[in-house]
Amino acid sequence: MSPDSPTAIPTGAHGQDRAALRRELLARRERLEDRDTKDAALGAALLRKLIALRPACLGAYCATRGEFDPLPILAQLARALPGVRFALPVVDARARRMRFVPWMPGDALQAGAYGIDEPAHAAATAEPDTLLVPCVGFVEAGLRLGYGGGYYDRYLAGRSEVYTIGLAYAACELDDLRAEPHDQLLDLILTETGAHGLDADAADTQG
Repeated sequence: MSPDSPTAIPTGAHGQDRAALRRELLARRERLEDRDTKDAALGAALLRKLIALRPACLGAYCATRGEFDPLPILAQLARALPGVRFALPVVDARARRMRFVPWMPGDALQAGAYGIDEPAHAAATAEPDTLLVPCVGFVEAGLRLGYGGGYYDRYLAGRSEVYTIGLAYAACELDDLRAEPHDQLLDLILTETGAHGLDADAADTQG
């Protein structure tokens, strides 16, 4: 199997073993070669799509564990679309919920739940109309595999008006993934090599 080929699903007596699959995919992500080239291609595709969408409020995330870092793209988008607002998640680990709070490139960040950066000033709440979602793995149909905490699925439940863009590397595409009752399909998933998901045909990923 080549490094960029879809990953087979480990299974056990009870079907898919998502925990084992996450470990495999995270290890694969850590071994990615030509990371700068992949990040540049994914960032360019993301910026084109966001300029076309013209979001009023874009929700993003602070990268962890080898994820693609979208924050530099936010700074470029702010220059391309004056007036666009941004938001980052703040996690309440005890309640197992997250909310989004206003943030702009250059604003202070601090370590939050699970050691992931979040805005240092988090009194206000924002409601993004477009949301960037980190993916550990994904399948073509727009189903995402996350870390298992369910934070994004709970946040997106009942928010069908939010346009969702998953961000992943092509090496983490899966052959198959069985949907669970709480899973929320993403509108679009972008990688450094192309577009996937419900809205893939409409994605402006060409230079």
